[in-house]
Amino acid sequence: MANTKVIAVVAAAVILILAVTAYASSYMSDFANVQNPPQDEFETISLKGVPILGSANASVTIIEIGDYQCPACKLWFDNTRQDIIENYIDTGKANLVFIDMPFIGNDSISAAEATYCANDQGMYWDYHVKLYQFQQHENDGWANTDRLNAIAFDLGLDTEKFNECMSSKKYFSQVSFNKQKASVDFGANSTPTFVIVNTSGNIDHILGPHPYSTFEKVLDSML
Repeated sequence: MANTKVIAVVAAAVILILAVTAYASSYMSDFANVQNPPQDEFETISLKGVPILGSANASVTIIEIGDYQCPACKLWFDNTRQDIIENYIDTGKANLVFIDMPFIGNDSISAAEATYCANDQGMYWDYHVKLYQFQQHENDGWANTDRLNAIAFDLGLDTEKFNECMSSKKYFSQVSFNKQKASVDFGANSTPTFVIVNTSGNIDHILGPHPYSTFEKVLDSML
């Protein structure tokens, strides 16, 4: 069942609505919404089909913009992410979404596509975690087709369905769409970039792999 969360952020006469929907509508319908936005004083931009980690009813959403080959993203994954999950996501205070911004190389794009192929079998976040656990050097082949297939096998996915999904480039358009939104709509020009919003319309940004204490301060101010 799709989970949808809408967060309205009012800033400089612009309303940014992030609709986070797990297993939701197609990329093409979202792309049409962005290409033909309403022409009034408020511009409405929606992003759907993004898996959500945590409760859809949480009052704070952490939007992580990253690349699976990004060393700084792995640094945050290794040193900060788990504390946030334990203290904010598992407690229902916040949730997390990941927006792909694959810029390091072709394997970055393939890795991002693989997470959505895993999502077809209900294992987006499991695959997401494995990618950062197995990350090695940039563009050294650690995220090539064989390795991505091996991760799928290791997670117990139906590898035939996974391989068919990857071969068909089923999610290439969605990953490209996410990359565009990360840079154009969220203003990200490096990874990791974090956009933190709450249901009251407050918004903050954190650039880079900051320690838990930085996130704790921002998140507590938004609760």
